[in-house]
Amino acid sequence: MGKVKDGAAISPSNKAVKSGSGKSGAFAQFVANLTRTERYKPLQGKMARLLTTIGLAAVLLIGLFQLHESLIDYSRPVRLAIPTVLGVVIGWFIYRMVEFPPFVEFLIATEAEMNKVSWTSRDELKRMTLVVLVTVSIMAVFLFGVDFLWQFLLRLFGVLRFGDTSDLGSNA
Repeated sequence: MGKVKDGAAISPSNKAVKSGSGKSGAFAQFVANLTRTERYKPLQGKMARLLTTIGLAAVLLIGLFQLHESLIDYSRPVRLAIPTVLGVVIGWFIYRMVEFPPFVEFLIATEAEMNKVSWTSRDELKRMTLVVLVTVSIMAVFLFGVDFLWQFLLRLFGVLRFGDTSDLGSNA
């Protein structure tokens, strides 16, 4: 058995037990999360939460606009009411999803890992981009030259005939 700081043994009954089991427990926890208003660890993972919310809200707004445009046959109040109600419901769902404890823990860990990344400087990024663009351009010119050479040789030997279409589509 494991030892605690003061040297006493840990009994099996003192170990933390997760509520719920498997997927159904997580789903029940998420449904219960939908009715809450408090935030989970509000001072941690701010940027990851903000950017996730902005991304999901952008997708939601595009979808609501498309829904509004597809309801062209309905009256103006209906065209506005349906996307508005769906927007409020799905917006709340998005807000609570970004406050769902397991998801928040993931976002906090993601932001912590992103802060550890060594990002390249602007000058280095410009140099690397220039190298890629020059390399791609050289490869494009080279492949054009090889293609042009093969086309010339195949026309010279009569393998390719673009001007003569007498054999195309014949039933002979």
